[in-house]
Amino acid sequence: MPRHFISLILFLSCLISSWGQGMHLLMTQIGEGGFFSADKVKATPLNEASFLPLDTRISVRPRSGIETMAAGYQFRFGADTKFTLENGTIHLHEGSLMIQSRNIGNQVGLNSPEAEINISGIGTCMLEVETNGGIKLIGVLGRTLVELANNKNGFELLSGELIFVKPGNAGVGDKINVNLGKVVETSFLLSGFKNNQSFELSLNSVVKAQMESIGKTYRAEVGDAKGVDTFEVVTVEEEEIEPQKASSENEAQTADRIQSSYQIPEVDPLSELLGRSPSRMSQQNMSNSPEKEEPRPLPGSLLRQKK
Repeated sequence: MPRHFISLILFLSCLISSWGQGMHLLMTQIGEGGFFSADKVKATPLNEASFLPLDTRISVRPRSGIETMAAGYQFRFGADTKFTLENGTIHLHEGSLMIQSRNIGNQVGLNSPEAEINISGIGTCMLEVETNGGIKLIGVLGRTLVELANNKNGFELLSGELIFVKPGNAGVGDKINVNLGKVVETSFLLSGFKNNQSFELSLNSVVKAQMESIGKTYRAEVGDAKGVDTFEVVTVEEEEIEPQKASSENEAQTADRIQSSYQIPEVDPLSELLGRSPSRMSQQNMSNSPEKEEPRPLPGSLLRQKK
């Protein structure tokens, strides 16, 4: 059975490559998965191991997600996400999306209600449609190249970098460095799906590298972008402090506790040692030396004395 399944996946992968990047093969559904509606007809549930329909509005149910595969790509669509697929372009009406590219020659177009971008390069990034219709991008792994519809120069997005694409293709905001450890821990697109070992090791490696390079992190979260040129940054409190500073503060606190708990004994330590009160010798006694005694004659001398 596993052999047949692997053969089917390989066959479908070749089929995807031959049909182009617009074809998305549904690999996994989390929770209740998703559905599509064509011409306002009754909602039709999505089925795994089948292709998603083109030019049709697709919706992911609440607290659910879907994972698809295209030519050289892997996509994850988050809860309450609504999108439409065209040949080589994803129209993301609302919600969030993870893109993982394995080929440097790949390029996919992504349109939100108020912005249009092209994404290429090798790496993993996440996108979210903001309230103002723009796009929020976060680099997770590798290097993602982003081009605006009216600016072919573009920019690159590295691991831990966040940037907003302004609505109306009015440019981009400043790059912000975010805590990747928090992103990996809290993001449903990264932790809500089953990751293969290679992807999991890569996530752990880049999180560890960022922690070692920064050494100090804050619980700051980037919120929604409601205005054209503004976004929310919520800073909670300092999460951890520098190891040297923490060590010195702990030593100071320990010294204070020792000093406050020490009590001077009522008994003189010397009296306690001698068992009596100590007495100081007078200077006179110390200067008087014993009288010298005359040497007594030896017995042999007494025998030789004349009578």
